[in-house]
Amino acid sequence: MKNIEKLSKESNRDFALRVIRENIINLQLQPGSMISEQDIADELHLSRTPVHEALQELARTKIIEILPQRGSLVSLIDMELVEEAVFIRSTIEVAVIELACRKATEEDFVKLEENVSLQKFYQSNQNFEKFMELDNEFHEMFYRITNKMQCHYMVKTMNIHYDRFRELRMYSSDTTIIINEHKALLDAVKNRDEKGAKALIVQHLNRHYVDEKDVRAKYPQYFIKKD
Repeated sequence: MKNIEKLSKESNRDFALRVIRENIINLQLQPGSMISEQDIADELHLSRTPVHEALQELARTKIIEILPQRGSLVSLIDMELVEEAVFIRSTIEVAVIELACRKATEEDFVKLEENVSLQKFYQSNQNFEKFMELDNEFHEMFYRITNKMQCHYMVKTMNIHYDRFRELRMYSSDTTIIINEHKALLDAVKNRDEKGAKALIVQHLNRHYVDEKDVRAKYPQYFIKKD
């Protein structure tokens, strides 16, 4: 498991939750694997209580299945939950992008353009961890521009199912497509094209429908089998 530095003023429970969540997303904790509450507590130098609380929180999102007397199971990828996560995110982010077309400033555009440029740099160097970080940051910036960070928190909680799929997609598909869609979206917002921006964000977030076959073919062991 990849360790992450504890933030100042971060509670032990929030720290444990962040570390476990990030390791699930980046597949250090692989779908279908068992994890031990005690082992995680030892690795993070915490008592079992905050780790237990973190696992309970993750279990509520169905990313973890707690098995009494056995430990906790990292759930296999369920495309129904991925689609539900995308539905929630699309519904909210369409409204956020529409509002961003009205509220974004020239300073915001400079920051967004810098982000896209960095995406290109790290993608060309195959630093997919940094690329994913910048991808997430790009979308978060629109929530900040529109002062909708509570919405972002709600989306992020459910988005863990979609994030695992996105992580696998990076190693299965051409990420240049993602950058081009980000650039097109940014251009639409700069042009105050609300209708165009809304259509682009829906297309962008629903890309999993296009890529699912390739990702499943490469990583079948990580998915719940279809009937």
